[in-house]
Amino acid sequence: MPKVSVIVTAHNYGRYLPQAIESVRSQTFDDWELVVVNDGSTDNSAEILERYTRYPEIKVLTLDGVGLARAANAGIRASSGEYVIRLDADDYFDENILLILSNVLDRHPEHGMVFPDYYTVSKYGDVIELRRQQKVSDEVKLLDRSALAAGALYRRSCFDELDGYNEVLRYQEDYDFWIRFVDRFHVYNVQLPLMYYRRHGNSMSTNTMPRMHARRYVKKVYADDERSLADKKILCLLPMVAENRFHHKLPLLEFGGRPLFSYVLEQAKMMEHIDRIIVDTEDPEIAEAVRAGGGDVPFLRSRALAGPNTAPTEVFRTTLARLKEEGYRPDVVVVASYENPFIQARHMDEAAHSLLIHNCDSVISVNQNIGFHWQPGSHGLSPVLYPRTILKDQKWETFQEQGGLYAFDPRTLITDNFLGTSVSYIEVSKEESLRIDCPFSLWIGEQMLQTSYWDTILEKEREAAKRALHPPKPGETSESEVA
Repeated sequence: MPKVSVIVTAHNYGRYLPQAIESVRSQTFDDWELVVVNDGSTDNSAEILERYTRYPEIKVLTLDGVGLARAANAGIRASSGEYVIRLDADDYFDENILLILSNVLDRHPEHGMVFPDYYTVSKYGDVIELRRQQKVSDEVKLLDRSALAAGALYRRSCFDELDGYNEVLRYQEDYDFWIRFVDRFHVYNVQLPLMYYRRHGNSMSTNTMPRMHARRYVKKVYADDERSLADKKILCLLPMVAENRFHHKLPLLEFGGRPLFSYVLEQAKMMEHIDRIIVDTEDPEIAEAVRAGGGDVPFLRSRALAGPNTAPTEVFRTTLARLKEEGYRPDVVVVASYENPFIQARHMDEAAHSLLIHNCDSVISVNQNIGFHWQPGSHGLSPVLYPRTILKDQKWETFQEQGGLYAFDPRTLITDNFLGTSVSYIEVSKEESLRIDCPFSLWIGEQMLQTSYWDTILEKEREAAKRALHPPKPGETSESEVA
């Protein structure tokens, strides 16, 4: 029985497949087997694989385009190694990856998985950047982001205990596997770049909408199965104040033919897992309009807590204290802003689910920030966080908080910061996170509503949801590696 089983999943990547296979054959560690799963390829992959049939350590499985999760499961179940590591057909290994990673698991039986840093390369194989993974336990304790699916070495016994990858998923099978894995087993990483991850237009990771829908589905199922979602009391809190720097009584501003506040209230009512929705305001006119629109305003906020400089923590603390007097104690609080009318119910649900599955203090909504930022310094402007001499693709990964959606554990309110110390996130598109805070953003929002732009986004979301959760049937085009 070999020590390590390498599983290569391949779909129409014949031009890259030889490099992937040869990167395994050239390992300095020689106790391995290779299982290549040809999942419905219609290019020259079969002819390439025919060249390797004479090698006893290489096994080839041929499937009919069943999708990445099923293909990976089939390959692993056909293997016999003590350890398993996946490799996509368009990526390739450093020659020392098996030696180094298997040595870690040999020496540390308490770890179930080990993963390395990696290089991203162009479709031509040119190195773009070194991606450094944060050190588990030392630099990162909140394991809410999965390691790259390929290149992680784990024990076959862990795979068997988890019953493999979720075959319902067409995308995000690696994230689903990760959150189930870290809930039961220890993970470790070595900060050495030992794999080459190819980025190109056909990369599956570029298919954003279906990927995000699949991730939301994974969170929902896991929160329900492992975190007893049905037993949790989830409060959706919608703060609305009369004073706003942009517009007096902004919640009542007509937007698309109806009050601005009605959009977030409508979406809150559409949440799948919601125990109660409360609008928190100090203004009787806003409260009357909300009640007329079917919203619950159980009490008015003190005007002393309605000023622009009032700390959110104090507001939330006071509101939850009032609810506690009524006998209501939520397990999760989701806060959504009326100033962000395009925030959807699916985002509110995802924020609550993320809080539960990651056992963190809070969840914020973000966009990935790919720009460079500067701050005033002694010689004028100086770059923030990273040197300006590096390439754009090599800058540190940062996120910009959108401010329209939060979820937090009420226990964080014993401190002065309701976000606490462990903060996870959900990604929201720039369109969905549009904030109405000036005449220009108001005009943009009106244009989105008055044209077919917003309807087109929603239609794309619906189509993405269909694609995310239904694997292709045998004979259909596999999306294992095709966007």
